[in-house]
Amino acid sequence: MNHHAAIDVGTLRLSALFLRDAKFFARTVDSEPLVDVAADATVDVGDPTTAGVHEVTVDTPLGAFDAAYLPWQWIGSDAPTLIYHHGSGERPFDFGRFSSNSFRRLFVGHDEQVPANVIAVRAPFHAGSNTEYARAMGDLENFVGMLAASAGLVEALAARVGDRSAQPVLASGISLGGFATNVHRVCFDHVDAYIPIFAGAALADLFVASAYRALTAESARRQSAKLRDALDFVDSFTAVDDTDCYPLLARHDRIVALDRQRPSYDGLSLSVLNKGHVTGSLATGALREHVVDVLSAHDDRN
Repeated sequence: MNHHAAIDVGTLRLSALFLRDAKFFARTVDSEPLVDVAADATVDVGDPTTAGVHEVTVDTPLGAFDAAYLPWQWIGSDAPTLIYHHGSGERPFDFGRFSSNSFRRLFVGHDEQVPANVIAVRAPFHAGSNTEYARAMGDLENFVGMLAASAGLVEALAARVGDRSAQPVLASGISLGGFATNVHRVCFDHVDAYIPIFAGAALADLFVASAYRALTAESARRQSAKLRDALDFVDSFTAVDDTDCYPLLARHDRIVALDRQRPSYDGLSLSVLNKGHVTGSLATGALREHVVDVLSAHDDRN
């Protein structure tokens, strides 16, 4: 095990100590399949150019989920638009002095702005503390509803942007956000390009076989078939004909394993970073370059 993989494993073991009994799916492992729930997720959104955090409620077959979006940068209707989704446990709209999240690292405070309109999405259960988030994830339905709501919000935002601009709309996200991005591709496929980072379509593998098992309740791990039935969407993902997806995986990732997720991307332009999940998430330059390269390739102004 190299140091990238060791950091992944060590980080998760430490997190498991803090969580104690507040582990994923400790209470229930029953849920409708993720893609079925996401396909019926609906939400009304306002003007995507209006500054500030916009709180919304997404309706799903599993109930209503509170989410939010933030139009961070609007260059104009003649520019492409990027809709970005954060990772698990992040608070993407926290810009305090000591805060750290993937949205801030990738898009805030750089000398050169990303050449696109940028809208950030906040998933349900990500406005409070990590402890509150972990407790909510005790029920599989909350996890499924969270991802479904995120995919529905991305769809609503993409539609609103499309009403204002003929320029390309792209969706991206890291880890949890990358899976939400891929769910959107399966259920809606209404944006021009997808940029999932450290994600795939074999979502249950995280909780059943990866180092993330440390954060998953033993009772849930014993019911791995239920988790796979609810969370995996490999067949649906590979059935999408469009070559509109530009994934980035990490070679030494012990959470979103390269060998397990790579088959979902057969025929697509897959890039691989020589990092782990944690070290890759902190490789801001490489991640930003990947996103900007895809954006530039889909910018009609070029």
